[in-house]
Amino acid sequence: MLESARALIPLLAERSPAATAARKLPAETIAEYRNAGILRILQPKRFGGLQGRFSLFSRIVEELTYGCASSAWVYAVLAEHQWIIAQYPEKAQIDVWGEDPRAVASSSLAPREAARRVPGGWRLSGHYPFSSGCDYAQWAIIGTFLGAKGDPSHIAYLLVPLAEAEIVDDWQVLGLLGTGSKSLVLRDVFVPEHRSVMVSDLFAGSPPGALVHPDYPVLRAPRGFLVSYSLPPVAIALGRRALDIACTALAGRVSRGVTKVAESEVVQMAIGEAAAAIDVAVAHRGRVEHRGGQLGPPDHRGRGIARPPRHGLRTASGELGARSPVRARRRPLGLRQ
Repeated sequence: MLESARALIPLLAERSPAATAARKLPAETIAEYRNAGILRILQPKRFGGLQGRFSLFSRIVEELTYGCASSAWVYAVLAEHQWIIAQYPEKAQIDVWGEDPRAVASSSLAPREAARRVPGGWRLSGHYPFSSGCDYAQWAIIGTFLGAKGDPSHIAYLLVPLAEAEIVDDWQVLGLLGTGSKSLVLRDVFVPEHRSVMVSDLFAGSPPGALVHPDYPVLRAPRGFLVSYSLPPVAIALGRRALDIACTALAGRVSRGVTKVAESEVVQMAIGEAAAAIDVAVAHRGRVEHRGGQLGPPDHRGRGIARPPRHGLRTASGELGARSPVRARRRPLGLRQ
């Protein structure tokens, strides 16, 4: 599977300018993701997915970034959301994948509005931005308050068919243009009660879907301990790409007409610090990948993962954030910020 993803790198690089110009990924890219099967790594086997390791998904995100960061970002969003959908009640999963096992969801996870309780579920309205990949999704995961607006104890993710939302073409930005992270507008959309999952259950590692798929321990991993290995690999890979560009640019640069910049000790130290920061981030990611494989055997009671591996995941993910490659020094290189 990893080799299939690597084979896409030159194709993504070739289409990167087109993605930027269109402000969304080319349809060919999504088709290749589907044909390679990489969108289904975190999808449960019951619905035709691979029910795979989060570490494999994370590695693929990083590899795709070497071709096109926007393409990798959208892949990370759509593929990770298969993991979230698998944590909903069984009926919601059937709604999404029963007739279309290849269905995917975009999202707008930060809660902005409170849903209105009605018989059988909720009604939701509002403007929800940053829905990466929405042009190619069939569903949307919307963060909302099920209690008073602003109450963090009642935040839920509601599943909404994208056919019932309006996509607003407002993605006018400087970077990651190709992600097509447009806004969604909902107008009094009815959401059945079974299409909701409490964020507190996701972060506790005890969502309803853990009972639906007892042989899939990744569903019992608290969201806060694995989500850092979804989009951050894009930053890690971009750090490597930036370092390669810097080293290539500095190789022939001369300061004041006589001094080779590449031979400057200050420059060499800055390059070394940047490379070390990236290597440490990758090493700590590897620690989490290893500990993520220790989530335990099947659990028919849907309990969260045991305390020792949970503690290890939290420690390693915290260290990864503290050693992010974006902290690397840049100014001594003479490159623009």
